[in-house]
Amino acid sequence: MKTAWGSLAYKEAIMADRPDDIEQEAIAVRPNILLKTLRQPRVMLILLAAWAGIGALTEILSDSFLLDLKSEADGALAGRALAGEAIALLALYLLAARNPERYRFVLWVALVEQVAALALNFYHWGAGDFGFESIILPIGVAIGFLVLLIPNLFQRAETTEILR
Repeated sequence: MKTAWGSLAYKEAIMADRPDDIEQEAIAVRPNILLKTLRQPRVMLILLAAWAGIGALTEILSDSFLLDLKSEADGALAGRALAGEAIALLALYLLAARNPERYRFVLWVALVEQVAALALNFYHWGAGDFGFESIILPIGVAIGFLVLLIPNLFQRAETTEILR
């Protein structure tokens, strides 16, 4: 025997009162699901590894559509500029993605990397080394990663404090 709370008539009455609210809630939940998925540490680390892989390809294919040097890089430390540092980040992010809770500090490394990417892209743009079209994608990606990283880092710290 169903109670009044579980009856079909009760459910229909509730649905008749708030159909617009339910549709709006369903629409509001969809972006939250995507954002929630992207903020998971393992997903973030895999995305960071993919971005580091693109950076490594850019360094390896230094005279292509990814990076147009127009002439050779010259100077005492020119070889350091394209030495493949992104490969180390790629390996670090993939290692940490295997067990994100154990390697949580790697998310802080990613935070430093993205802040440095923002600062240095703006610096080189201001110095005239790069045009705006050369920094828009790296800046956009860095901001995107920061939006995903920052809430995750500080949310975990708060929950850890509560448990202590």
